Amino acid sequence: MFKYISEILSQFTAPQRILALLILVLSIVIITLGPSFIDSITLNQEEFQQEIEKQESLNQKFKDEIQTLNLKIIENQRKCTDDIIAREMEIMQQIEDLKRRVGNSSQQNAIILNPTDTVTESYSPIMLPDPRPDMMMEGLNRIQNSIRRDVNSRGGN
Repeated sequence: MFKYISEILSQFTAPQRILALLILVLSIVIITLGPSFIDSITLNQEEFQQEIEKQESLNQKFKDEIQTLNLKIIENQRKCTDDIIAREMEIMQQIEDLKRRVGNSSQQNAIILNPTDTVTESYSPIMLPDPRPDMMMEGLNRIQNSIRRDVNSRGGN
């Protein structure tokens, strides 16, 4: 086989021979080093399996962390809702106390002087009931009903 190579090379000119020899050397280098280079840059089955196991363990850790964070979010939302309901119940109690005080207080009467009286005569006041406690009670009842609806919509008692 080598004798044929020498016959073929003898037919080429000097620059062509150099070029042919360079191509031959380059081909031999590629053929000998190519497989080991390819093996070095590719993973074998064991390395693939290790990488897959590593990714699966990371995936499981992330799932656990996400689940933990979701539970914390739900717990904090419940606590926040409970705090809001507790505060609204305190407000309801304060409104009840205020209503009780308004209802128990003696209705203050407005005094209006009789226009027929003169300065020299004695004054005869006309006593009229004060409408403000009734208006206050209506307003307090509306606020209480609104708070009750809100507490019920949030799932409170």
